[in-house]
Amino acid sequence: MKFPVGLLPEDKVNKLREEIISSVRDKFGDKVEIAEEMKWPKHVGFKIVDHSIYVDLFKHLKKKGFAQPTLITGVDWPDKNIIELIYHLNRMDSPIVAWVRADLDRDNPVAPSITPFWKAANFHERETYEMLGVTFEGHPDLRNLLLPHDWNLGPPLRKDFKIPMDPYGPDYPWKEQISEFYNPYREDIEFEKDTEYYLHMGPQHPAQHGLYRILLKMDGDTIVEAWPDFGYIHRGIEKLAETRDYEKNIVLTDRICYVAALSWNLVYSMAVEDLAGIEVPEFAQWMRVLLAELQRIASHLIWLSAMSGDLGTFHSMFLYPMREREKIIDLFDELTGARLLYSYIRPGGMGIRYQVDRVPDGWFEKVRNVIKDLRKHMREYMDMTLSNESFFIRTKGVAPIKGMAAIEAGATGPILRAAGIEYDIRKVDKYLYYGDLDFKIPTGKNGDVFDRWWVRVREIEESMHIVEQVLDMMPKQGELRAKVTARHYRAKGEGFARVEDPRGEAIIYIIGVGKPQPYRLRIRSPTLSNFQLYHYVLRGARLADYPAITGSFDSCIPEVDR
Repeated sequence: MKFPVGLLPEDKVNKLREEIISSVRDKFGDKVEIAEEMKWPKHVGFKIVDHSIYVDLFKHLKKKGFAQPTLITGVDWPDKNIIELIYHLNRMDSPIVAWVRADLDRDNPVAPSITPFWKAANFHERETYEMLGVTFEGHPDLRNLLLPHDWNLGPPLRKDFKIPMDPYGPDYPWKEQISEFYNPYREDIEFEKDTEYYLHMGPQHPAQHGLYRILLKMDGDTIVEAWPDFGYIHRGIEKLAETRDYEKNIVLTDRICYVAALSWNLVYSMAVEDLAGIEVPEFAQWMRVLLAELQRIASHLIWLSAMSGDLGTFHSMFLYPMREREKIIDLFDELTGARLLYSYIRPGGMGIRYQVDRVPDGWFEKVRNVIKDLRKHMREYMDMTLSNESFFIRTKGVAPIKGMAAIEAGATGPILRAAGIEYDIRKVDKYLYYGDLDFKIPTGKNGDVFDRWWVRVREIEESMHIVEQVLDMMPKQGELRAKVTARHYRAKGEGFARVEDPRGEAIIYIIGVGKPQPYRLRIRSPTLSNFQLYHYVLRGARLADYPAITGSFDSCIPEVDR
């Protein structure tokens, strides 16, 4: 199943946009306030005035082709005594994004859940529930997602939340709480069969890609149900961002996902530029494309290495991709002075502060040589892996999900494309110079472990092709950063940006109120969205296949525990 993404000509996009607006106006009249003109010309905006049509509006938008809620943002406005909900809904065939706003009573914020017809809204609503105290009526499992299960100190993203120095006090019975929470043999648990039991995987386990726990209900060696549990390294980046200047927040974006730090530098910088109206020099934009694709290759190589280990006997393939990744890290080190957390792409362009005027001599030629060398080794990797019968046994037909099922569950990035959906932000909503480049979007057929492996390997090849094109097309010198002043950082309004991160659609949404710090910064994690699929792909799987399945998801847990 494929959608014709990125192929609608401009006039058809505009016609489709007008059709969506007209249909909402005709159906709901003055019960919905329509934003006739938006800052983003290809987006549509609606504000719910009469809450009696809350659910009907979302049902209507789904019929109009909006396939996924990519983000649900809650904003606390104590002066107005409201919690503003902002929904972002995307389509798979055009760059049109629907913004739906609703004001809730701050003292008792309640809204209908949209999970009955968009399962992908599940985790987004749970996070808004715990962080801002919004109750979503009709949600199937409304409980904390990142905070402790017994958190009782109030919603942390409310503006009047006071961070306690000693949250629970000396009498908090943490040993008893933990003992009970992790006890799979509690007397209140009843099983239908003697062969059923609960199994905890993680939070520290060699099969887990990061610090998280998954609770598995087992029947013998077959997984019956699966519930992921996060929050073990939650750092509160969205809360921290409200207290730090825009420039100082760049180092926080590095830590959203350390395996793809430049990608998060990029989307944050683009959101700030959108808010403040900052123009980025041409040379810097080309450099951003180059670095984003090198970062994608480096990220996929570390996944390929780890995934090979997850499959059990591919020890050589655990080491070789790490070797090639190290060469890309050397390039980043020479350019940025860092090997993991770069803080290099920043609003207005890029560069280390006060040193933004040059790229090291010979650096572009080194990039070309590294890509040439990697091409040779990628052929070796294919020969080593695809000639191994056990590789196919461990991957083919394991944990499949495809087509509309993947979209409904919230899949994004390589996992969505492995499910047969040709959707990539670089094509759908072209940013930087991606519209001038020639590259394909690899897709799978069955959405199983093999297809998720195959799509990422093909994406490495396509990224190498992009890097070579950029090296041929870009100027080799120019301004790396525009002048950014304190006036830019006191902008009022909204900033929005989305990019194709190695793990999927990454979004940063910012609200500025004329201060040097953001009033609200919201991060859309593609990894968190993909984790919603666990509930579906693990049902019926064998426990022995769990490492291969979780490895095929390429999870970055710091990105979840923001």
